[in-house]
Amino acid sequence: MYVRNEVNEIEDTFLTFTISNLIQIFVINLSGDSQAIFVDPHNTVLELKYIIQDKLEYDIKLIRLEFANRRLEDHKTLRSYNIQQSDNVHISLRLLGGNFNMDSCAIKNYCIITEDFLDPKYDYNFTNLKDDEEKYYRGKRVLYRRPYGWERIALNVSRKYGHDDRWLGCVGNSPYEWPVSYHGTKKECFNAIAGEGYRLDKGKRFSYGKGIYSTPIIEIAEGYAKIFKHNGTLYKAVFQNRVNPVGFDEHKGGKYWVTPNEKDIRPYGLCVKKVQTIIPQFFYDLIL
Repeated sequence: MYVRNEVNEIEDTFLTFTISNLIQIFVINLSGDSQAIFVDPHNTVLELKYIIQDKLEYDIKLIRLEFANRRLEDHKTLRSYNIQQSDNVHISLRLLGGNFNMDSCAIKNYCIITEDFLDPKYDYNFTNLKDDEEKYYRGKRVLYRRPYGWERIALNVSRKYGHDDRWLGCVGNSPYEWPVSYHGTKKECFNAIAGEGYRLDKGKRFSYGKGIYSTPIIEIAEGYAKIFKHNGTLYKAVFQNRVNPVGFDEHKGGKYWVTPNEKDIRPYGLCVKKVQTIIPQFFYDLIL
């Protein structure tokens, strides 16, 4: 009897200790809705994904988690990211690589880029950020218009163009940095551009002379991006590039950049966002 009471006392103490360690966080799903979840701060990110999979029915292979605009790594604990009571953790879609069975994959209609082309540690979510009116520069003081409202998926470009990566610099006034531009296209081109870069022989119309066309203004590039659908939600995507500052011509007051040599423009990110449209959904259901 004494032993049994001692065991019960130990079990009750353990249960109290475990529950007292739990915190309530809010998981923001892809639709922007919030779901309260109780977790232990010592849980890993992967363990949190399994909880989300159980409660919200997301496939953990298809999502990633973000907190304070940082992508969370599976092996790290929630505590290591200083996730505390009532904090928000956001769910976002990840771009799939070529190792998945696309016939059975629920995300087969989403944009597909081979994993070798991606570099997740440089991903950045601008979705919920707003223009703070601070000016940013890349490459000889050229104004850098950040992709507010978009999620940027980083491409793996480290050493892709040689050992000198100074063209990717973020100082703003370095003569070695290349300024930033955007290029809108359709999802069928994502993998080819991510892997091979831009090709002049793929161009069809050259309003301002032969070259690769891009713009420093993402809203303009968005106008050339084709809508695609995933799980009933509409998306657009544009490539984020670095352009050789001595390798492009400006047109329409600098709104359009034309790069005659395809080697002078390098895609290094893919910006993705949901599309809000007044066109009836059934129209896209018919054509997409």
